Amino acid sequence: MAPLDDVTVMDVARHFSPNEIGKNLSKLWTARGCELETALSETGSVYICPLTSCPVRCPILLDDGCIYEEHAALTWLRSMGSPSSKWALRLGPLAEAVEAFLQHCNAGGYCVSEQMEQAMGEAEMPGTPWLRKIAILEASMEQAEKEAASIRHHSLETQALLQRLKKQTAKKKEEAALCLQRAFRSKQLWEKQQAAAVFLQRWWRNLRRGAKKPKRRRGKAQKKGSVKPAEEPAQSSPPPVESVLELNKQHQQYARIEEKDKRAVLDFFLDQLMYDSTNFRILIVTSSDERAQGLRKVLQMSKAVQYPLVTMLKSDDESHRFKELPECAGIISEGRLRGNPDVSAANMMVNFDMPRSLDDYILRIQMVDPFVKVMSLPASPEEMGVIRQVEDKFGVVFRNMEGVARFKILQNRKALRNKLAATGRLSEIYLSSCRMPSLLTAYSHSAGHSFMSNRITVYN
Repeated sequence: MAPLDDVTVMDVARHFSPNEIGKNLSKLWTARGCELETALSETGSVYICPLTSCPVRCPILLDDGCIYEEHAALTWLRSMGSPSSKWALRLGPLAEAVEAFLQHCNAGGYCVSEQMEQAMGEAEMPGTPWLRKIAILEASMEQAEKEAASIRHHSLETQALLQRLKKQTAKKKEEAALCLQRAFRSKQLWEKQQAAAVFLQRWWRNLRRGAKKPKRRRGKAQKKGSVKPAEEPAQSSPPPVESVLELNKQHQQYARIEEKDKRAVLDFFLDQLMYDSTNFRILIVTSSDERAQGLRKVLQMSKAVQYPLVTMLKSDDESHRFKELPECAGIISEGRLRGNPDVSAANMMVNFDMPRSLDDYILRIQMVDPFVKVMSLPASPEEMGVIRQVEDKFGVVFRNMEGVARFKILQNRKALRNKLAATGRLSEIYLSSCRMPSLLTAYSHSAGHSFMSNRITVYN
């Protein structure tokens, strides 16, 4: 066993405090994920060597607490004869060690999409060797293919489980419907038996009492043998539409938002519809045919609509498909809706453009179904006034979805802002690296300079 005197223990903290090393490393690099990037000051410039007045390429830390270019610092110390600094620390190997530490700690912590995005960003960075770029992208593609195969396998298993659960749910619903039907029939039979028993009891009581049917007395105007004048039937006017209309009080919702945010809220509503409902036919009402056609073009490019989309602007095959498809969305203008189209198959309705009055709102409900689920998107105080009129007229309290809508809009804006910020940061780093002046590393040694007598220790 070798004695301890033969073992060399390197303790960097004896000459450089850890706090000082970390503070100086932050002047040169900053961490992004599990990689280190060149640190920039508030003005967008990199760290400048005090001796060369140029960006540092091979940084070295002296025991005076300052960072220099290695070649310039060693030349300067040798020219002094007896330098005040005798210890120097290379910061490049420390940065590589920190980056390796971050990569090993975060191995497997990122999803495949983030790893591919990170690999593409590293391959697009200027200065990276071509062979390293190819190796990085090939490794990322191989990992992505493995993950995709695993996802496909789990997707097939999940789909099979989903079909099995749907069949079981349908069977349970059928059994519950049969049980409810039997209970309803038994209740009707019991009510009929109760009514028959009461009728039989009254008949038996009257029979025992010997009750006779009372005679009707003729009035003065009605004599014996005279014919009773026929009474004219009272002409009863049909009740107004509002008195017989009953809204679905549990499915009246609204979200007051600005006009520019209607599209985002509609995408969120249609996206949630696929997960929360089945066998739905949703009718989207706009103010004009031009608005309907423009909304159709936009929704065709949206990821939220994964089911058929039809435009009901004229009587054609596309409009007739609305009643035949089990799950679809139809777009119609208010003018076409007044033309008495057959939209009774709709079980949901979205007022993308609010009706102008209470009568228009009632007309839209009548054209579909009074018990249809309605989602309204008012954007002005006048449109909110229509909703208040409906609440006062029918005693309905609309469910306010404004908080959920604004939260979704804020999420979309934050995601877009982060994406734009990340794109701008990469462009800024690329431009600053292209404009960086060349490093001056050539120093001439004068004939009168003598090498330093004391030894300078440099740690790798």
